[in-house]
Amino acid sequence: MEEGVGTKEVYERRHGYRISLTLPIEGKCMGTGSEDNSFEGETKDVSFEGMCVRLHSQVPLHEGQNITFRTRLYPGDFSLNAEGTVRWIGSCADSESPGLVGVKINRMRRYSLWIERIEDKIIQTSQ
Repeated sequence: MEEGVGTKEVYERRHGYRISLTLPIEGKCMGTGSEDNSFEGETKDVSFEGMCVRLHSQVPLHEGQNITFRTRLYPGDFSLNAEGTVRWIGSCADSESPGLVGVKINRMRRYSLWIERIEDKIIQTSQ
C-alpha cells in the first residue's frame, strides 16, 4: 500500500471467535477534557474479549483511547457498564455511519452475563 495516501493497512488481530450480534452502545471517551466526548452506536459483532462498534455519532476517538460504555444485552434489560480501549478505527461502507471502532473490553460489571449472552447467540446460530 502506498504511504501518504491517507489509508492505513489493517492487519487481522482477533484473538477470539466473533459472532454477529447487534446491541446498543452508549459511551464516553476518558481523559479528553472535552464536554462533547460522548458517542452512540451499536455492535456489529462481539467476542468474549471485545466488539466492533458501528458509530452513530461523530467523536474524535483514536487508537489506545480509553472509554467507558454501557449496553443492554436484551431489549428492556438493565444496563451493563464497562470500560475498554479502542484497538482500531475503520471506515464504513455505509456512508450514513461515521465509522467502525474495535474495542477491547478491559473491565465489565457482571461480565458473566456478557459471556452467557454470547454463548446463547452461538447456540442459536448453530441450530
